[in-house]
Amino acid sequence: MRYETCPQILAIEEVRDLIGRIGRNRIIDLVPATIYGLLDDLVPGSELSNKFSSEFERFSLIQTESDSEENLSYGNWVYFPRDDKLVRFAEKYWHRIALLVRNSTLIADPEMKMSWFQIRERFDNAVIAVAGCSLGNNVAHAVARDLRPLKMKVADHKDYQLTNANRVHLTYDDLNRNKAIVTAEQLNSLDPFMDVSVFSEGVHEGNIDLFVNGDGGSESSATVILEETDDPDMKIFIRENARKSGIPVVMVSDVGSAAQVDIRRFDLDRSASLAPLVSDADLYQKRDEWRRDLANRKKFYEFAFSLIGNHYNLSPEFRQIVLKENLPMFGGVPQLGSTAMMAGGIAGEVTARLLLGFKLPERMFMIKYNGQVVIEGETL
Repeated sequence: MRYETCPQILAIEEVRDLIGRIGRNRIIDLVPATIYGLLDDLVPGSELSNKFSSEFERFSLIQTESDSEENLSYGNWVYFPRDDKLVRFAEKYWHRIALLVRNSTLIADPEMKMSWFQIRERFDNAVIAVAGCSLGNNVAHAVARDLRPLKMKVADHKDYQLTNANRVHLTYDDLNRNKAIVTAEQLNSLDPFMDVSVFSEGVHEGNIDLFVNGDGGSESSATVILEETDDPDMKIFIRENARKSGIPVVMVSDVGSAAQVDIRRFDLDRSASLAPLVSDADLYQKRDEWRRDLANRKKFYEFAFSLIGNHYNLSPEFRQIVLKENLPMFGGVPQLGSTAMMAGGIAGEVTARLLLGFKLPERMFMIKYNGQVVIEGETL
């Protein structure tokens, strides 16, 4: 679903009219940074470099005629309504290549037989759905940087507050605004060609089918769901619907100085449990016990750790807070920004590997400062 501040790719007639209205001081040209960046990074003699040579010649010609019609018609002019700015991007193909060229062939299929172009086709056509845009903001950016899909979905009903800024890249302009919309704006500011659907009311019963399965038209079915919501009931609800539709779910968690990733391959097995290493019956039981006494911190943790396991014990500061050996100064679950960044990066990598056919364990737990790693469950 398009959001109100979504950037607009303009026709040349619209560009002329807009320049007359906003003036040239509100125009930004990103074409030189794109073209010269590609000139530096493409390997001479490669297929891409040979293809790029004609584009560079075209660019060089229009540089000498800054106010000509040919110059004006080069690239893509994109209007950002919230900022009231007009930005010129290079042609879509070359703009996206520039965003990917440094990735090189670092992410390949398990047998390393697919060409770069075949891998790009798989990533281009994937629809990555991110539910929750706090830690999920880091996840969305990691996916965009590593995979650069043509389609993403982001969902969150909450607004960003300053307390989010320890783990989310925010500016003064992003606060008190919907998390999903801000995340979409951030993604589109660098890649207006990515179609980002925004669910600014979050995921709920009324739109879960649209979020998971699409509508058969403009809203596509999700290929992978990255679940990063705060609501425990919503975590279960999303998994239930993803399992029904055979869509894999990845969840990363930041646990003090450790990051954990849980992978549910519902695309391979629609009878798989909702969470690794725990039956649905046990998970529902712990949830229902907590629901009967919502103020009971112990019951909440019993439910939460039936969902994500007990490796938090390996993170001593986090364990102290859970066990109340230390009285925490703050009410929210503590999170480190560097761990959130690490978790986001892991989510991006795991999503790419999943799409390329790698077998992955159901759970991985990684501690930053000592390198300890715990792997659990089946490798699927």
